[in-house]
Amino acid sequence: MLNHKKIILFFLFTTICNGQYTLTHDGLVREYYVSYPEDANEPCPLIINMHGFGSNALDQQSYSEMDDIALDQNIVVVYPEGINNAWNVGANWDATSADDIGFISSLIDSVAEDFNIDLDRVYACGMSNGGYMAYELACELSDKIAAFGSVTGNFLLNTDQTCVDSREIPIIHFHGTNDLVVPYFYSWDASMFVEEAIEYWRNVNNLDSVLVESISDFDSTDNTTVEKFTYYNTVSATQFIHFKVISGGHQWFGSSIADWFIYSLGYNNHDINTNEELIDFFLNYRLSDFLSTEIIEENLPADFILHQNYPNPFNPSTAIRFELKDNSLVNISIYDLLGKRVKKLLEDELVSGTHEIIWDGRNELGIKAPSGIYIFQMESKGLRKTHKGLLLK
Repeated sequence: MLNHKKIILFFLFTTICNGQYTLTHDGLVREYYVSYPEDANEPCPLIINMHGFGSNALDQQSYSEMDDIALDQNIVVVYPEGINNAWNVGANWDATSADDIGFISSLIDSVAEDFNIDLDRVYACGMSNGGYMAYELACELSDKIAAFGSVTGNFLLNTDQTCVDSREIPIIHFHGTNDLVVPYFYSWDASMFVEEAIEYWRNVNNLDSVLVESISDFDSTDNTTVEKFTYYNTVSATQFIHFKVISGGHQWFGSSIADWFIYSLGYNNHDINTNEELIDFFLNYRLSDFLSTEIIEENLPADFILHQNYPNPFNPSTAIRFELKDNSLVNISIYDLLGKRVKKLLEDELVSGTHEIIWDGRNELGIKAPSGIYIFQMESKGLRKTHKGLLLK
């Protein structure tokens, strides 16, 4: 059972609600960070962005610079933390035996409870070890994730891995030919190197055609060029896209911060922006393109969802959005941290669907509540869910 706790550590940016969260899975407390767009007013796509070996979630958030592109398009980005700064992909070097497939599955459920997420548009990508993990998810969690992206990470097909061809799997892969960490032309860890992975997924998806394009060399000073390979067939929208960065290193290409690591990781490239290409690719696909709505609905919470209030932190008012699976009696109240009720916002029989209620920051007497953390509690059908919100003045 999911034991879910939030650590409200907000960083005040102009376009981000950024929070650190934890959940307990398989007996381990797992951390993740959520970047939520400020102007979102309807269910948002979700991208899971996973760090490389020896790195961490906050490093990946900073290094990839995905927030800069995603948030303006009302896309939520979550940065999960691997145990021992690694992801369990079955390699002899990954330093962890954690159930990361189960963790990412629980993570999707958890984020969907806290935020207004479109579960039909969930995507996964990662850097290096995180790219390996994206391939792992393509095999093991394709019932929850619509499309996948690997940046400098290879595909490791393990003997105990469930990697079935029950649905087509859209994949985008970025790799530099001078990558000295995860080599382009060969493998040192039994993973499939790039061309082998392409052939494997071409067969899975029955992609019998290829389009090769040379990307314009907009930045002739970065010592790299790019070729784009699009593998497809004429009867399906599913593609495998590969950006081959000639002379490129072990980099998240297009990131300005990646330039800081050219000496240690090899050349960056500025003719493409990895985030833009990932997002443009991902948004072509929905889970319902591949699975029936009945299968997708099996992954939805059984009774109701209470989303994180928005905006948060807030002053003077905030919106509380919730979703009901069926018609039901709903109670929503605000409490302080001592458990004293500040105000009852709602007690009513409501129809199924999405609802929203506003708290104006006042108590039962109409007096403005002081600054601080407040608990938003929703009860329905004998179940209770809570969130914390920060009132600033």
